Amino acid sequence: MPNDSSDQFIVDPTADAADPADVFDATLDPATDADANVTDLQDQAQQAVADGDYATAADYQGQAETAAAAAGDTGDLTGPDSGDLETAATDQQTAATDQAQEATDAASGDYAAATDDASAASAAAAGADASGGGLTNDGSADTEQLDESWANWDQETADQDATTAESYAAAADSPDATPADAADAQMYGDDAAGEAQTAGDLGAEGTYDTAGADPVPDDTAVPDDTSAAVDDSAPAVDDSVPSDDDTSSAS
Repeated sequence: MPNDSSDQFIVDPTADAADPADVFDATLDPATDADANVTDLQDQAQQAVADGDYATAADYQGQAETAAAAAGDTGDLTGPDSGDLETAATDQQTAATDQAQEATDAASGDYAAATDDASAASAAAAGADASGGGLTNDGSADTEQLDESWANWDQETADQDATTAESYAAAADSPDATPADAADAQMYGDDAAGEAQTAGDLGAEGTYDTAGADPVPDDTAVPDDTSAAVDDSAPAVDDSVPSDDDTSSAS
């Protein structure tokens, strides 16, 4: 005979109610949850790559790899691994450092060093994208390298012309001066000043914060080696004191 006690099916009011979240979590497949976490972390890594932030991408990808390894399934990992992304981040920082050094060298008038800095920045930027799979290299370092190279060429030419101007000026002050000496001194001096100004403008144009802002005329090729420059030096001035033999013969 059934027991018809009135409290047989009454819930104990002091018992804790089940947490809906616990009930929901109990229905999840742990493997599915882990896969979703790995996918989410990789999505964030790829978004960071698209944003040009390789350091953040490396962090997210590293977390994804750790989560996948913990779940015992690394087969779904895609894209560059965290090591490649860390390399990309390092190269990206190196490029920024090289470009900053380029600006410093250009400001001091050392356009040869600035050219080398820009070249190094270009290589680092290309390496970053090769490792990280992004498109962060906008080619600005290549433009900077070209501008600094032209600046260096113009500065070297200006220095040569300034030396030539000094030689002609010395000839113009000698007893054997010709009317052309003073004119040539002025011409080469003006050329030197103009070339130095052009070098300064190109050097400033080539720094990383202004590269490509305005087109630079006639900068479509790397300058030739200045060692092949035309010899435009003035003839040497003979300003030696006559010897005794020369004096006697003149009488």
